[in-house]
Amino acid sequence: MKLTARTILSDCKNAQAVLEDESDTVRFRLFWVAGVVLLRAVGHVLHKVDRDRSPAIKLQIDQAYEKWKGDRETNAIFWEFIDDERNRMLKEYEIGFLSGPINVLVQPSGEIATLDHNLFCPIADGRYSGEDSRDVMAEGIAWWEKQLSAIENVQDV
Repeated sequence: MKLTARTILSDCKNAQAVLEDESDTVRFRLFWVAGVVLLRAVGHVLHKVDRDRSPAIKLQIDQAYEKWKGDRETNAIFWEFIDDERNRMLKEYEIGFLSGPINVLVQPSGEIATLDHNLFCPIADGRYSGEDSRDVMAEGIAWWEKQLSAIENVQDV
């Protein structure tokens, strides 16, 4: 049985793929918002839609959520990016990355170079501060892939 959450994750992957090559700041921001909201929606749909498919899948999803909640360090990408970034955007419309021309320090020369056209859009603060936003989104996608696969594998047994 295909989880509905898989469809959302697929849409998130598509948003992330657009971000990889997007140079327009407004379009980048729009696809960023869509991608982060979709990342969080995977969990909501897993809980509200997929969980009701059968008692066995409900048990697997409930156990997975308890595991994520009980080990926030291992699941930091969920708690400190997917959940936090989505909450900041939807509740305060605070976008958690820097865009536009960015000055970067080139090592080992010590030169300062300016990257333009959204070539580098680092996360502004928190655990993932300084990492390119697209890389962090890709990490969130990979985390969900692993979680959904674990739920599906147990379900198929």
